[in-house]
Amino acid sequence: MRRAAAAGTLAVVVAAGAGGWALASGSGGAEPAVATSVPLGTATVERRDLVERQDVSATLGFSRARKVAAPVQGTLTRLRDEGSTVTRGLSLMSVDAEATAWVLYGTRPMYRDLGPGSSDGGDIRQLERNLAALGYDPGTVDADWSSATTAAVTEFQEDRGLTETGTIGKAEVVVSDGPLRVGGHEADVGDAVGPGKPVAEVSSTTPVVTADVEPGLAGSVRRGDPVVVTLPDGRTADGRVTRVGTVASAASPEDAPTVELRAALDGRRRSRLDGAPVTLSLETGATEGALAVPVTALVATAPSAYAVELAGSHELVAVEVGAFADGWAEVSGDGIAEGVRVVVPA
Repeated sequence: MRRAAAAGTLAVVVAAGAGGWALASGSGGAEPAVATSVPLGTATVERRDLVERQDVSATLGFSRARKVAAPVQGTLTRLRDEGSTVTRGLSLMSVDAEATAWVLYGTRPMYRDLGPGSSDGGDIRQLERNLAALGYDPGTVDADWSSATTAAVTEFQEDRGLTETGTIGKAEVVVSDGPLRVGGHEADVGDAVGPGKPVAEVSSTTPVVTADVEPGLAGSVRRGDPVVVTLPDGRTADGRVTRVGTVASAASPEDAPTVELRAALDGRRRSRLDGAPVTLSLETGATEGALAVPVTALVATAPSAYAVELAGSHELVAVEVGAFADGWAEVSGDGIAEGVRVVVPA
């Protein structure tokens, strides 16, 4: 696709010699020729890797998105703002003016209430690890619920103005593998809420780019491949493919099947816009160590025939053209070697 586009560009490339092109108007030579010169410069034939790319439309979001419901029946009296970050030990919302949905870090969902008498389990270790990180002393951090665990939970509740039961209900906790990002609200302050009724979408704070691509393109992409993402403000960010779907599906019978592809951004160049449209540039092929010149050095001498002008001698040398990428073209021909200088528009 990129090669075809570049070839189209070459059809209009004109190399101006030392004196430029002579343009004549009228008939029979009655009108004088008007000379138009193009400013010229030179470029060097280089040996470089040419990476072919294809741009696709994508969406910027955040990973591990899910919906959170209120843990109890009541009136929603507080909800964290969209786009805000909630860290360990803080609450996501309040119901009937009581803070709830406490964020704890971990990977194990809260599947049961925890308190004195709870059987040993990894969820107890996870809770004790969080209590210790928040400055409470649960004793030895292990899978066993002890009196020290009860004391730490009671102190946690006391500091937050909660009823000091020494137990933690599974509905009171939102487990995240790190700071939690609040997405779109699905309820407003003053609404009646309850278990099973979503209040907000939450996710990790890690940006993720998602695109639906045709199966043929998906087949040329691998996990770990580098990508370039153009953000809504025009900045670009490097990233890596993190997932290439293995099942093609269509949103409706009228739509062509597509495969989901995901990429993560590198570094700190990120956008706060959830659901924003972005452009994802995928590597679809590469030619390593190619002899290449800028595309603008190529002169169309006939349909599908090209040459370059050697700097100094003004000699046109026919070349075979190979891969195109990033404004460069692979070339070969007599006298074409690394370091040779060719004419380009200035």
